[in-house]
Amino acid sequence: MRKDIDIIASGYPSLDRIIQVENDPRIGTTSIIRNADNSHVYYGGCNVNVAYACGRLGLSTAPMMRVGNDFESSGLRDFLRDAGLLLDGIEVVPGDATSCSYLVMTEQGDHITMFYPGAMSSAYPARVDEELVRRAKYGVITVGNPDYNLAFARACIRHKVPIVFGMKCDFDAFPKAILMEILQGCEIVFMNEGERRELERIYELASITELLSLKCAKALVVTKGKQGSHIFAKEDGEIKEYPIGIARPDRVVDMTGGGDAYLSGFMFGYVNGKPLPSCGRMGATVSSFIIERTGCLTNVPTLEKLLTRYHDNFEEDF
Repeated sequence: MRKDIDIIASGYPSLDRIIQVENDPRIGTTSIIRNADNSHVYYGGCNVNVAYACGRLGLSTAPMMRVGNDFESSGLRDFLRDAGLLLDGIEVVPGDATSCSYLVMTEQGDHITMFYPGAMSSAYPARVDEELVRRAKYGVITVGNPDYNLAFARACIRHKVPIVFGMKCDFDAFPKAILMEILQGCEIVFMNEGERRELERIYELASITELLSLKCAKALVVTKGKQGSHIFAKEDGEIKEYPIGIARPDRVVDMTGGGDAYLSGFMFGYVNGKPLPSCGRMGATVSSFIIERTGCLTNVPTLEKLLTRYHDNFEEDF
């Protein structure tokens, strides 16, 4: 079986609108909007973020998801196609709209997120293109409809496609029973510090590294914001830990999408056979570009810029 797709990614797409307000929104009061572009649509959704960034860096990628009858009119189809993404895994639901988000951001950087699931609602059957999954080297699971993600995970497991899991503490998307089934098919699990603690709590783990002993993954990646990240891996019968520093951005404008960008950079290295520490440093470098501008995909770097910043920050060639 030919493996001509590097990454196939399941999850919610999202047409994002970002609303910046002067004060904390409260019932009975008016919040003044600060940004004139509050009605501008940014393309996103964790699976779209990963597939798009990896595609722009030269990997063969395919998002797997349902979209609405606005897929073309919203510009999302052309946006994905122009980046070279394979669109065969996208199902159009004619009677509904593509899932969308309204992100209300305060001056302190706090977020309120309102989400419409639209075509990714559980009202529609979870149909997964098994042939497309079979062609993939890795299946990435991000926040999405639980029925759809479980069908995707099971297809990956059936066809021996390693799962890469972008863990989120969203128990609507990942109920406890589904979460463990996905974890047992994983090769790599990505999480932040809060998600690490929650996994340890719900599964009564003394340490997150117990997942490695339970053969739930070959590697665990814990991101820590300004403190960088840590990679845990079981190698030669021992658990190894690799601390990874940050790559410094020129400025910080919007942290939204930084975690997806890290996963994208990491997988760019992983697919290309790089060692885990180099993959982590590449994840940090891609993330440093994304947080420099508003929107999850407005500042995806060229490969040349990416490699230059990687070298400047870590004093090594990739």
